[in-house]
Amino acid sequence: MKTRLSLIPALTLGVLVAVLAAGRAAPAHAGPYTDQLSQCLMDSTTEQDKSNLVRWVFASTAQHPDVAAYATVPPEERAALSKSVSTLFERLLTQDCRTQFREARKNDGEETVSTSFGILVQTALRGLIENPSVSSALVGVDDHLDKQKIAGAMADAR
Repeated sequence: MKTRLSLIPALTLGVLVAVLAAGRAAPAHAGPYTDQLSQCLMDSTTEQDKSNLVRWVFASTAQHPDVAAYATVPPEERAALSKSVSTLFERLLTQDCRTQFREARKNDGEETVSTSFGILVQTALRGLIENPSVSSALVGVDDHLDKQKIAGAMADAR
């Protein structure tokens, strides 16, 4: 039981790392065994798994006071998403990528879980951002930019 409890903060950290580092290609340092674990996690994760990860991250981040008014996720739905993702994490670590997980923990240390799951969640979130509807909404900020001000700032930098 102690091992499982010690993995929970690492998994949560991995998600936070992914969210904070979204857009960066990879974490600053990952050992070769962590790289193998990360690859196994990505290869073993279905599109449905990635969709569940995206929904879970969204439902979790929707709890932040700055955005809570924009999205309401019922507690029972949030709990179901958490259960789904915990089942995914367990499957990946105990079945699909068990060997890679053990080798990475043994050779690359404690951060292997957060790093590997960070990469997995980044991949899932990249799919969210690349969705045409989401991309279109994100590009909408361009409609409100004062391009002359920006051009002036760029000219000042020359």
